[in-house]
Amino acid sequence: MGPFHKILIANRGEIAVRILRTARKMGIKTVAVYASDDVDSLHVTLADEVVLLEGSQLSETYLNQEKLIRFALEKGAQAVHPGYGFLSENAEFAEKVERAGLVFIGATPEQIRLMGEKTQAIAFVKAIGIPVIPSLAGSVSDILIHCDELEFPLLVKASGGGGGKGMEVVHDLEHLPLALQQAQRQAQQYFGNGELFVEKFLPKARHIEVQLMGDGKGNACHFFERECSIQRRYQKLIEEAPAQSVPPSLKEKLYEAALEIARSIHYRGAGTIEFLVDEAANFYFLEMNTRLQVEHPVTELITGKDLVEWQFKIAAGDSFSLQQNDLSVKGHAFELRICAEDPLQNFRPTSGVVGEMSIPQNVRWDSFLQKGMQLSSNYDSLAGKLIIWGETRAAALSKLQESLHRLHLAGLKTNQEFLSQLLNLEAFKKNEIDTRLAEVQLPEIIRSMESKAEDWVTVQMLSGYLLHHFYRPTESTNVWKAMGYWRMMARFKIKIGDDWHEMQVEKKESALQLSWSGREYDLRNCQFNGSFIEFQINEKDITIFISEEDKATIVQLNSKRCQLRSNHVANEVRLNKLEVDRNELKTDQVVADLFGKVVAVLVKPGDVLQKGQNLLVIESMKSEFTIQSPVNAVVKNIHVAKGHLVQDKELLVDLES
Repeated sequence: MGPFHKILIANRGEIAVRILRTARKMGIKTVAVYASDDVDSLHVTLADEVVLLEGSQLSETYLNQEKLIRFALEKGAQAVHPGYGFLSENAEFAEKVERAGLVFIGATPEQIRLMGEKTQAIAFVKAIGIPVIPSLAGSVSDILIHCDELEFPLLVKASGGGGGKGMEVVHDLEHLPLALQQAQRQAQQYFGNGELFVEKFLPKARHIEVQLMGDGKGNACHFFERECSIQRRYQKLIEEAPAQSVPPSLKEKLYEAALEIARSIHYRGAGTIEFLVDEAANFYFLEMNTRLQVEHPVTELITGKDLVEWQFKIAAGDSFSLQQNDLSVKGHAFELRICAEDPLQNFRPTSGVVGEMSIPQNVRWDSFLQKGMQLSSNYDSLAGKLIIWGETRAAALSKLQESLHRLHLAGLKTNQEFLSQLLNLEAFKKNEIDTRLAEVQLPEIIRSMESKAEDWVTVQMLSGYLLHHFYRPTESTNVWKAMGYWRMMARFKIKIGDDWHEMQVEKKESALQLSWSGREYDLRNCQFNGSFIEFQINEKDITIFISEEDKATIVQLNSKRCQLRSNHVANEVRLNKLEVDRNELKTDQVVADLFGKVVAVLVKPGDVLQKGQNLLVIESMKSEFTIQSPVNAVVKNIHVAKGHLVQDKELLVDLES
């Protein structure tokens, strides 16, 4: 066939950008598709040609198979790359692409049906002698009839999906029906297949996966393994390669099992075999992802191979020139998933307009963000991936933490501080991890994030705020020659969170003398660099990131993000009465604290409620959130219905005593 000259990318977000970059490197023209709420995404900017997918539902845009194929043909593309998620593991779509005379850059439809759907995959690998976890599959009713065949706790998930969607641990029979119904709803919505899969839950295990590449003719190579045990609600948070906790003898068994699967079906393209490894070093087949994984960059960094480039080559019919001996591991790599969500609000998805972005040097940053774009609630919360490499795990981890502190995404509230806390766990540093570590440590991490900052952190943030608002030089002056009311001496009152702080500033010859909380601080050597300020306090180097959002100043220090304001800054002035009114807890109204779509209304006017009773289910960024009654009450009015698009702070339900 020869190399492609043009492809259509049937996806969005960071993976669309990732595919575009390799296509450009190989001289392949690209056609990007986008929904109207993605118009400002980087993949739209970078593509050679773009096509608008009209419609407000996923079924009309990124999941509309007929539209995608029609646009590929109209634009003269030879092939379609599905990325990950959406239609990447949809056998029907792969089949339609090939029937239209196009190349599907991925596994064959038959392989997707066999390995991309968990039920058949389990039966197949079991038949070829690979260990599996006891499981059931079918509809809600099928599983409820046969659930006594399995021992609780159970893990419920979608048979035809991935990415942690619809997954939940159920500890007893009483809670199983509701978990099955929720999983079925999400499975149908995101994967177009409502079949469910239930398996025995292993409470203490590692998630280890093997990266594969096959030529479709029985030849395959593994690209070693990845450690993906740091998860929350079955969504991976931190990935690394190689998995240093796994002994070489066990690694060889995992490689052999993965290659046995790939070769036995003449696998084509990139694929990943996921395993669970228990405390006794037993391993169990978990699933096969017949697509590129979100975490593929860590494999690329330790092997030096571009996996997307090999996808293109194999799909174009090039000979598979790779031999296993050609591949080796060098160093260690980490990936952090930076997500637009608020850990202090139960990881509720967040929105905002992207402001200035500061990306650390000497890292790989895979993202679709551009300054000025508005994040949409229709997709998952992944904003970008911070990926680094080091000679050893310890060196890579040190570089990762430093790089995370140097990452700043103005306008967005993310999980950055939460990730920083995970990296600081002694268990993580010592590589004593399992799939439950993040969940077990979560309460302590949240308490730490909610606690008041230490004095040293507070004085750094106050100093950054003062420099930004009152001592920032104009183009014609430097910071120490800035004129104005604050030049010689001033007293400031600044609020961090709920606490007011008084600080006195006195101008010295080449420094500012700060007085706060009975202590003196020497501030000097200040440099303003766009969204960040570098300075010294008592001869210690400080870097502060600054942005102005929602009539307040956001200061970020070492991944910690705080809101500061003062009545010295005109647009931050607030009247005390207004502030009290805003903070007053209203128990007669239920107001949305996130944006998204109503997928279920569980009550009606006149219903008598108990405090904590479920009212609504809102789907936001591919996750479901249950809204509960704050008090014992009666439902007076319901202001939304199923399918309604909810805005942050929108009134949902009126209550009365």
